[in-house]
Amino acid sequence: MLLPVLCRAQGYEVSGESSLTGTFTLTVYDGDSTFHSYTEKATKGMFRFAGKVEHPVLAAVEHPAMQHPLFFYLENTRIAISVNATHPDVSVIKGSRSNSEYRYVMERFHSAADPNGFLRQEVKENPASIYLPFILYRQMSTLDESVVRQLIVQMTDEARHTYHYTLLRRWMRQTPTVSEGSEMPDFAWIDSHKNRRTFAAERDTQGYTLVFFSATWCERCHSQLDYARRLLEDRNAEVITINIDDNPNGWEAQNLKQLSVDHLPYMILVDKNGNVVARDMRMWELEKFIKRMRD
Repeated sequence: MLLPVLCRAQGYEVSGESSLTGTFTLTVYDGDSTFHSYTEKATKGMFRFAGKVEHPVLAAVEHPAMQHPLFFYLENTRIAISVNATHPDVSVIKGSRSNSEYRYVMERFHSAADPNGFLRQEVKENPASIYLPFILYRQMSTLDESVVRQLIVQMTDEARHTYHYTLLRRWMRQTPTVSEGSEMPDFAWIDSHKNRRTFAAERDTQGYTLVFFSATWCERCHSQLDYARRLLEDRNAEVITINIDDNPNGWEAQNLKQLSVDHLPYMILVDKNGNVVARDMRMWELEKFIKRMRD
């Protein structure tokens, strides 16, 4: 039996029933980098939590005997939960409009023939959705990495102030692979004058930036670099040349590991917003891209 659902605008009340005894935990992900946990002992199969949130946020009910946490969206209303300990995802939750919206998106995601395409469209239409960072984080192991990276950088406003968006951004920073459509991470290198330079300071914010990895001993690099510069001349583009032998660590330089550069020449094209257009670009691909710019 579910508890009655009433409006309680001044705060939330989460009341639940379960066949489990002992202590339940409510975790509220109420900050973009913080969360708070509260515990209550069940009495005669019932538990209750009360508090207040500034806006709808993700929460989870947990118990040591549950297979995994029951996630739901919490808002300042009276919410009733009937916990299914064996299959938490089929637990019945009433009283939260935000949770109903979240469940609706999840149902459409699971029924989509193309989950990657579904999330692309969902983020395009609702880039500020507070539900998408959590869905993306929870489902990312089943998605293409390049798609995950594209979707993270496309999220805006409220979506960027959620706990799981912070986790997604942390994952991007810790994962060295730079995929097409993802945000180019900032990195540093040593120039021929032994000065430290950074991509954030050097990139073109009004046009394209071609990052060209080369070496003084690489003859093929020299000819391709000259050709790339001629192709991009008067094309609202900047060419950044990085000679790996200017860095005393050579192939062990941090920027090469960070960007997964493992051969020369190596080109990465970045747009004015700082997103990767193409990585490990071949000269014929650059020619084709410039032709499209002309057309």
